[in-house]
Amino acid sequence: MTINKNIKYFLILILLTATFFSTSAQDVRISSPYSYYGLGEIQDNHSAYSAGMGGIKMGVRNPSFINYENPASYSAFDTNTFIFDIGLVSNFNQLQSSVATQAFTNHTSVGYLLFGFPVNHWCGISAGILPYSKTGYQVVTRDTMDNVGQVNEKFDATGGINKAYIGTSFKLFKHLSLGLNVGYLFGSTNKNRSIYTPDQSYSFDIRVINKMRLSSLYLDYGLQYQINIKKKYGLTLGTRFNLPTNLSAKQSQLAERFTASGDVESIKDTLINIDEASGTIKMPLSIGGGLTFMKKNAWMVGADFDWQNWKKFKSFGVSDSLANSFTFAIGGEIIPHYSSLTNYWKKMSYRFGFNYGQSNLELKNTKINDFSVTIGIGFPLRKIRTMINLAIEAGKKGTINQDLIQENYIKFTLGFSFREFWFFRPKLN
Repeated sequence: MTINKNIKYFLILILLTATFFSTSAQDVRISSPYSYYGLGEIQDNHSAYSAGMGGIKMGVRNPSFINYENPASYSAFDTNTFIFDIGLVSNFNQLQSSVATQAFTNHTSVGYLLFGFPVNHWCGISAGILPYSKTGYQVVTRDTMDNVGQVNEKFDATGGINKAYIGTSFKLFKHLSLGLNVGYLFGSTNKNRSIYTPDQSYSFDIRVINKMRLSSLYLDYGLQYQINIKKKYGLTLGTRFNLPTNLSAKQSQLAERFTASGDVESIKDTLINIDEASGTIKMPLSIGGGLTFMKKNAWMVGADFDWQNWKKFKSFGVSDSLANSFTFAIGGEIIPHYSSLTNYWKKMSYRFGFNYGQSNLELKNTKINDFSVTIGIGFPLRKIRTMINLAIEAGKKGTINQDLIQENYIKFTLGFSFREFWFFRPKLN
């Protein structure tokens, strides 16, 4: 690859990164009442390659794909190969209660932007940007009071936290790799609560606006150990963990009285105005392990278990009544004939998976669980080192019991993984 072509790819990468930052800075459009708690709804952040296999990640070690969820995998990158991976995520969500069912809503956005390359045969580097959490809901409760009439209470929120990272991995020994991601969490959430009386023409309504802005470093650690069995088979054991960390954040609060006539509001006075008080958010211990067993260029199966100590979570010194969470995933991939020259369908990758998790929410003595099944397909493009990956995940979160909300969802993840001979120098005859 020539220097001019290298520069061209770098410019494209910078442009896409800038576009991602611009898009991520806008309000996050999701509709989930469960995003009220903690930092919002934590995103699973699976690439299209991993999502098709139920989200397994701990023992996944593929030289052609970026497994940013376990940084120890970066040392597996092919020598002289640069990998660029971008993904689009489209969510179809439906909220269901014991008395009503909402129509499906859709939101499509950039899911991740990644690149990786080897430094040498024992070290690799990766960097990227992706969403960490999203917040978005609108809930209205109605009641009737004597001499007042109808009293409405409205809760609504927007926002989200993004994560940019750069990571590296080293082979400490022939079969053992250690990895580290240095992440930067940034973003903000806006949570509002309003009380208004539509039957009172001259009454003052009250609104409280809480804004939290986060900007801090966050570290991910990973280990992988490879066991080669004969020439074609391999077993990889992996683990990933985050230590308890205090993140720097700022919080502001504004309480005001106002009157409203249609869409026109008039502010009467300010009751509380706290301008960006500094504080910390205590993130919990997270640890997980898993394994994969594979036959080179033919098939792979794997399983993961991930646990997070959300009971220790605190925001500005206040806990959020969260519970510990876990996720269990199994999945695999089959390639019928990797080197087939006549049958394209046999060169494709077919993936499948299953995911079950217990979220960090426990409401009305009921655990909020998440269950999904996944399928995926990888389309290799002829004559160029590019793979198009499509993953489809269908599942449900929560329950309609105890007057709670169940979220039914279908998620499509479309990924484009480009591979180039980045450091290759052609020989001159």
